[in-house]
Formats: sequence, C-alpha cells, structure tokens
Amino acid sequence: MPNMPRRRAVNVCSSCHNHKIRCDVDSTSIPCSKCSELGEECTLRARKQYRSRKRLRRVSKSSIDDEHVINPLSAPSHLDPAKIVAAAITEPSSRTAPIFVGDGGYGAILDATGDVTDRHFHVPAAAEKALAAEDLEYLKVKGCFSLPSKSSELLKAYFQFVHPSFPIIDGPSFLRDYAAGGLEGINLLLLWSMFSVSASYIPLSFRKAVKESCVHRAKLLFDMSQENDKIVLVQSSLLLSFWFADTEDVKQSWYWTSIAFGIAQTLGLHREVKTTHGQVSIEQRSLWRNIWWCCMIRDVWLAFGMGRPLRINASDCDCPAPSYSDCQFSDMVFHDEALYSAAEVVGHVSIWQSLVTTSNVLRDILTTKAPSPTFVKALEAQINTEATLTATSLLRRADLHLRLHQQATLIALARCSGNKDKSKAAAEATTAIVQAFLDDNTTAYVAPVAVPLLIPAMVTYLATTRSKRPDARKLGHETLEIYTRFLSTLEDNYPAASIVKQLFAAAQASIDGKDSKRDRQDRLTPDGQSSSSWDVEWPFGIDYSRWIPGGDSLADIGNA
Repeated sequence: MPNMPRRRAVNVCSSCHNHKIRCDVDSTSIPCSKCSELGEECTLRARKQYRSRKRLRRVSKSSIDDEHVINPLSAPSHLDPAKIVAAAITEPSSRTAPIFVGDGGYGAILDATGDVTDRHFHVPAAAEKALAAEDLEYLKVKGCFSLPSKSSELLKAYFQFVHPSFPIIDGPSFLRDYAAGGLEGINLLLLWSMFSVSASYIPLSFRKAVKESCVHRAKLLFDMSQENDKIVLVQSSLLLSFWFADTEDVKQSWYWTSIAFGIAQTLGLHREVKTTHGQVSIEQRSLWRNIWWCCMIRDVWLAFGMGRPLRINASDCDCPAPSYSDCQFSDMVFHDEALYSAAEVVGHVSIWQSLVTTSNVLRDILTTKAPSPTFVKALEAQINTEATLTATSLLRRADLHLRLHQQATLIALARCSGNKDKSKAAAEATTAIVQAFLDDNTTAYVAPVAVPLLIPAMVTYLATTRSKRPDARKLGHETLEIYTRFLSTLEDNYPAASIVKQLFAAAQASIDGKDSKRDRQDRLTPDGQSSSSWDVEWPFGIDYSRWIPGGDSLADIGNA
C-alpha cells in the first residue's frame, strides 16, 4: 500500500515542538505522553494564523472570512465589557451612572472574558423613585425647600474660601449651570452642604446656629431624598464632615468621612481611570481625581488630629496626584465677574498641590515605624515652607492655612525622630502664623481645620510649662496665652475652639496645681432667648421642592 500523507496534528505542546517529535496531546489532552514520561511541563503551543489557500464557499445565513483562520481559543474581538456590566441593572432607565468593577470579586467575570483593562463604566441606571407625599411634606415643614436670602453671598464665599483648598466641585461647570438656570439648576442636597461650610465666612449673627440649620437640612435630604447621584453623596458627606457641634454628637467628622470614603471607593475614585471606550470625559477624570485626594487629605488629618487609625490603605490606590490641568480654578465666573485673577489661579494651584504633598508626608509618618534618619530627611525635603507669592488677600489666607498644615507635619516628623529643636522651631513658626491672623484682624476667615492644626504647637508649649527653668515656664504660659486669645475669637464660629481652649486651660491648671474652672455661660440674645433661632437673620421664601423627584406633588399637598 502506498504511504499515506501524514496528517498534521491540530495541536502540539511547546516541548514536543522544540524537540521536533510527534505530540499526541490531541488524544491524551494535557499533559501529553512524552511530557508525562519526561516529567516536563506541558503547555499548548499557540498556532500561527495562516492565510486561507482556497476560496471558501458561502454558507447559508453566514459567511466565513477567507483572509484569516480564527483561533477558537482567542477572545472575541467584539467583546463589550460595558454591556456585561450593564446586565446587573434589572430595571434600566434612560439615565446613566458611573460604576466601577474591581479586579477581584465580580470583576473576575470580566477577566474571564479576555484582557479587559477598563474598570470604570457608565451604564443605564435604575429609574428615580418619587418620594412619598408625607416625606415631601415633612421636608417642606423642616425648611429644606426654602433657601436663605443670602444664598448668593454664601455661594461666592464658598468659592472664595472653601473651594481653593478643597476642590471637590467642578467649579466652572457648577457656575455655568448657576448662570444659566440660577439655584433651580443646582442639586439641593449639595447646596445645603456647601452653605453649611461657607456660612463660616460671611458676617452673620449666631453663625453656629445658622450652620447648624444648614447641616440639619442637608442631613434630612441625605437620609430621605433618595439621592442617587453618588458623586453628590460623596461631595455632600465630605462637606458635612466639617461640622462639629459637641462631643456627644454621633454624626460628626468621623461618621461622615466614613460614608464619603466608602462611596468613593465603590465608584473607583481611588483607582486611575484607564478607559478605551471614552465614557469618562477629561473633566470627569479631573473632578474624580480632586475628590479622591480630598478624601485622602481628610483621612490623614482626622487620623492625626483624633489619634485614630487611618481608614484608607494607600497601597490599594493608584489615583495620580492632581496635575495643573486637573485644578479647575480658571474660567470661573460669578455674576459676570471672574472669581480669581490670573495670579490667584496659579497661586491656588500651587497651594493645592503643596497641600497634597504635605498630607502624603504626614501619611508616611503615621505608617512608618522607627523611620531612619535618611527617611526623615527625605520626607522633610518634600515640604517647602517658603511662603507662596501672596499678591492678594485670598492667596495670603490660603497660604497661611497651608503653612499651618506644613508646620503641624514638621512637628510630627520631629517627634518621631526625637528632634526637639526642630519641633520647637515648627511650633514657633505656627505661633507666627497665629499672630499674623490676630495682627491682620482676619480671624473671621480662619477655616475650621485650623483648630486641630494648632494642637501640636500648643502641646509643645504646654510641655515647656513643666520646665525647671522659670524663663522657659514663663515663655510657655505667655505663648499659650496667644493661642487662647486666638481661639477666643473663633468660639462664636467653631465649637471646637471652645473645647480646645478649655482642655488646655484645664491642663495648665493641673500642671500649676490649681483647680480648673470652666466657664459655661449660656450665649443668650438680649431678650433672654436662646441663640438657636436664625429666621430673623435669613428670611426664607423660595420654594425649590421641584428638585426632589416627585416634588411637583407639593402643590397638591398645600391645597389639600
């Protein structure tokens, strides 16, 4: 019988191919007989794709490409991971929302389909649900739909004093929407949250009561309005974290930041956006990056100030630090006037990036045990304490707040390295900043974060009051008196200032062997009423219930 042509094996392993021997992996499956005999690793060799040598016949209802042989083991080229992710939405609507799929867990489903690099998607979201009539009426009675008459002043104060060092809002886009549709085009929950912080910077009677009212309305909307814009929820909870009433309040900074961090991570803000489908715009990427770094900053400074553990693991994050283009400080127009000059735009960008760097240094300090002198020197070199070009009052105040962060970080660094001289130098620099606020009579523009930033320096001076040297003790007491005067100017604005002042007064009295007496004056109005009412200061009368899904039914409720 004539020799039959030997049929080429469909699949061969790499080992048999290299040894130029026949492989029986098609019949034995992996491992083949030869690899089993030799004890070698048996891996299937990917075959090269060849051009077809014959014109293939058309088949009914389909055609086969006569240019390439398709490898059945390769992933389909038409893979659309967004469609797979969208399958999780049971009742999609015309509205879209961002969603993040991590590397593990449900993300393994995407990994199994092929090489998927995209992790951030926009998919059809569930339809919004209208609030029940009784919930709408309750929110109306509580004043959630009646904005203050000074809303315009509050917005301007927000972007002048809050936004530069905490850019969690796309400023240009926000102000364009405001110019086009007024307050009606702005999310109500976000507005009340913004007002709860910006109220600290405008002249008002009973500012604490005003801010408390703003916070109360924001909390009600947060809990009851069924807000489904997760970016708004992160922004609002971060802003609400600046509110501090008293030590008995459960929903304080620690509570609200935990909500912000959790939602931000479900959105994947902690991860770099690597998309090939173009669903995430450049503006969104910049906003998300700024929001995440605001989360990182709040996490490290709260942990440092409260003596608690960090809640964000930096090793899980690869979101890049904000670049110049991410800092959205330009093209911000409020009532036909630019909010920042060209010099202020450049200065605010520099200050914001320096704050991110300083906060990263503090994070390294808190997470490093027994740092080496070389490591300490490297961290210290990252902090540039030279004053930023302060051409305007806005830049000067922002720069002073940055330097408060820097000096607190340098004190922490000096303590972990045991360098008392550098700790003393940083405390003296902090005192100079405090004195600058007092000399300029600008304590009305001090941010709420400034209060805990004073504590490292105050502790340094408190320790000197225990010195055996009379001159050192005198210097400690005199310097602490400067801080006491500074905190006294903040008491009508920030309750934390009163608490810190009382704590240090008690500590000093204890060191001096005296009994501390706490001043508990009830701040009453001249007519003897509590200062919790602020309706006289801000008359309400604008109804914005239409912002809430189903809010149109309020008119019917009023007529019922």
